[in-house]
Amino acid sequence: MTTEAAQTGAGEAPAPAQIGRVVFIAFLGLAAIAWIGIAVSANARMPGIVGVVTAIFGGFFLAVLIAAVGGWIALKLSEPRVTARPAPSGAEGPEVSAMLADLETERLETVRQLQERSAWRMPACAAVGLCVWTLLALGGAPGGPVDFVVVMILGAIAGYVWSSREQARQYSQFYTQRVLPRLAASFGEITWRPAVMPDLHKLREEQVFPTFVSAAAGAELAGTYRGLAVHIVELKLDAPSDGKKTKTAFDGLLIDIGLKREAGDIVLAGADGGAFGNFGARMTNNVRPRVTLDDPEFERVYQVYGPDAEAARALLHSALRQSLLRLARLQEFGSPALMASGRRLVIAAPKAAPISLFAAPPFAQSNAGHDAVLALREDITAVLAVADAAAE
Repeated sequence: MTTEAAQTGAGEAPAPAQIGRVVFIAFLGLAAIAWIGIAVSANARMPGIVGVVTAIFGGFFLAVLIAAVGGWIALKLSEPRVTARPAPSGAEGPEVSAMLADLETERLETVRQLQERSAWRMPACAAVGLCVWTLLALGGAPGGPVDFVVVMILGAIAGYVWSSREQARQYSQFYTQRVLPRLAASFGEITWRPAVMPDLHKLREEQVFPTFVSAAAGAELAGTYRGLAVHIVELKLDAPSDGKKTKTAFDGLLIDIGLKREAGDIVLAGADGGAFGNFGARMTNNVRPRVTLDDPEFERVYQVYGPDAEAARALLHSALRQSLLRLARLQEFGSPALMASGRRLVIAAPKAAPISLFAAPPFAQSNAGHDAVLALREDITAVLAVADAAAE
């Protein structure tokens, strides 16, 4: 079993018959150890004829039952595999549809491998637990039937968790190494990569964020879109809290867009409350006067500040305001804040939930991958719409 199981974990898919043999051997081992454990415990608790009868009949019955269950599972896993590739729907466009079909193919393969690996690891881990239980019973520990069942169940759970975590890691690697780069490339000259920490000096100086003491960047989309340099970074900032503890000051996307021309003097916009705290008070304390726009809908979401009102109005033209409002309406985000300085437009969009936007979806749910890719594509489209408007 050890050699075949090692081949299974090496990433090379074994034949169904081989998997069936491995699983059946694992269950036979569990059956034998269960019989031995019951015999040892029965003779320790009830020496004499009662213990012998319990060991022979009770242990034998349980061993046969375990072997029968293992045989049925082994037969099911030995059946020929049907590996039908999901057909692209075509509704999302040929490129995205093909990517979603590949992701679903990988998900189905991941589920199959989880079933095969957990089928032998669950009885193997249960057998290890029963070995420990038997040794403890030999040493004088009370080896009752409840303890027996609990140890076997906990061992089986450990085997399933072992298999599940391994498959989740492999599925996550496929998602980040194969799906996200293709999704990024579908927007043009944009790549997905581990993040480079963005320059936060100006944002800190202008007090766009509440006070923070540490910053961590996860992953990013970076490249050129319509001639503008674009960086979309997943960023987390921690603020001081009580004692040595910290609390999250910001968790979301930092969108950095290079402008074709100077934006004029500093322009800032944001909303009080939420991720940005008392944004207006910080701007006032930083001697940044309020700028009014003839756009009540925009000003319900964003408060605009800057020393040059005309420059702020010129930068925040109608198309850019509309794209910023669409970004604020995305359900994955709260109200963003922005800073324009020189040829740099930076938008901070806080996440609505503390989960990574680039994390792989759960493989056990059939539609999770499809929904996650389309939601992320919608988010990226909304971000690049801001770049579209900034390019005008």
